[in-house]
Amino acid sequence: MNYISIPTPAKTIKIGFPPELDQKIRTSVFSGLIENSPAPGDCNIHYQIMQPNDKYYLYRNCRLTHRNRNNHKIIYALEWQIVNDFLNAYKNCIKFHAAALSYINKGTLFIGHSGTGKTSLSLVLMKNGWHLLSDEFGILEADSLSIQPFPRNIIIKPHHPIDSARKEKFLNTVYQTDKKRLEIHYFPPAEFGTLRNKPALLKQIYYIKNTSSPNYSIKKLQQYEALSLLLNHLQNPEILKTTLFDFTTSIFNDIHHFELYLPNPFTLTENQQAKLSKQLAGVF
Repeated sequence: MNYISIPTPAKTIKIGFPPELDQKIRTSVFSGLIENSPAPGDCNIHYQIMQPNDKYYLYRNCRLTHRNRNNHKIIYALEWQIVNDFLNAYKNCIKFHAAALSYINKGTLFIGHSGTGKTSLSLVLMKNGWHLLSDEFGILEADSLSIQPFPRNIIIKPHHPIDSARKEKFLNTVYQTDKKRLEIHYFPPAEFGTLRNKPALLKQIYYIKNTSSPNYSIKKLQQYEALSLLLNHLQNPEILKTTLFDFTTSIFNDIHHFELYLPNPFTLTENQQAKLSKQLAGVF
């Protein structure tokens, strides 16, 4: 049996699967967290993958959720269910569609819609000494304004400049969008740099916007400019029904807000990437 745990709130998920899936499971899902023994915490979710015939069957607490002949698709389904289980564990946290990283213990959220370059930016920043908390979900504890780690594996899409030979080492599946099918690969975050598995105090937020310019630019925002951007990217606004005033007061107290106009980060030279990293960290 294998276990995946998050420390705060303490939550452990138990996973069982056929031996031939061991390596694929370990290089997918939350590879930075998977262990052979349980950590202390609530362990009331049990996933089991079985193969009684030519199909794989995925069960959650003894209830069948998926069946497929393709083991990659079964692992993809497992991954998304675990993501939702862990997201639901953060009941009292504010959630954004964001990448979250830290530099010298200073936490930063990079908030943006799909396709704005959050994953690409994360890879560039990790190469320049930043530590990854999450590249998909920004989870913020409202009272302390600390970013919670959510070290899900990094999803590499065709536009990411990763060698094919390197991609083939890791789980791949097909992601269906409204317009096309994309082959994606799950990479353990440690392949690109350092993970941070403990909370980081939020110090700044960047709202990412794409630009056709070959250069990036950064604009400091006033409170009235940042407020609408912040609220528009909330994934669970209902949590602030009774505390909106307190939250908006604290999120602008010593927290700096910027707009980041970003081309594809991989089109920047290494010197430009290093300069961007320093500017985003406030290190000059």
